Amino acid sequence: MTRRRTRTALIAASAATALLLTACGGSDNGGGSDDIPGVDDATVEPGGPGDEPEDEPADEGREGRPEIDFGGEFEHIHESSDVNDPELMDVILDVQGFQDAVAEGIASHDNERPALSYYIAGPARTATLTLLDNVTEQGISSIGTARYFNYRATLVGDGAATFSFCRDFSEVATIDFETKEVVEEADSEANPTLYAGRAEQNDDGVWQTVEYNLTQDAQECQ
Repeated sequence: MTRRRTRTALIAASAATALLLTACGGSDNGGGSDDIPGVDDATVEPGGPGDEPEDEPADEGREGRPEIDFGGEFEHIHESSDVNDPELMDVILDVQGFQDAVAEGIASHDNERPALSYYIAGPARTATLTLLDNVTEQGISSIGTARYFNYRATLVGDGAATFSFCRDFSEVATIDFETKEVVEEADSEANPTLYAGRAEQNDDGVWQTVEYNLTQDAQECQ
């Protein structure tokens, strides 16, 4: 698995999760229609954060990728994928960048961080910016360890791919952005959330997330 303390995800504790759903129009939809073309091909195999695969190199220092720094207060764990195709791994690494970018925006309360426009486009970007605005208005952030696992990707056309992964936020608490005091403890019994979406490759070769859906308490992630 890949452990990152400076590239962190924290869209997690229940308050932030509620904001995410609000940003998506009150449903488990991350921008776009309920039916994402080809998304059924991006299957998630049963498993969980406790299933520890062999380590793989982190997506650190990929040429031209913006730095994402969370200040070292969090730990973000991307568990290894068994995908062997280099192009599909590029999709997965950029999807990880999507999650890291949103997390950095929440941690910094700064919608101008370069990673947000680098990894996210289309309806997904609109939904993300709405989420970040809501987080800033409520004056919250998060702390803890978020785990991502069961990454899958499938090419569905020229410059298009679907993806899916599971997010475990059971070790992430909501904090006050200014005081850093915990305002909602982590829910240790929270089930992982399933993400499924679509990415499109831009002219610079970056796989930008353009649509995504969320399913809470997904059985596929148990």
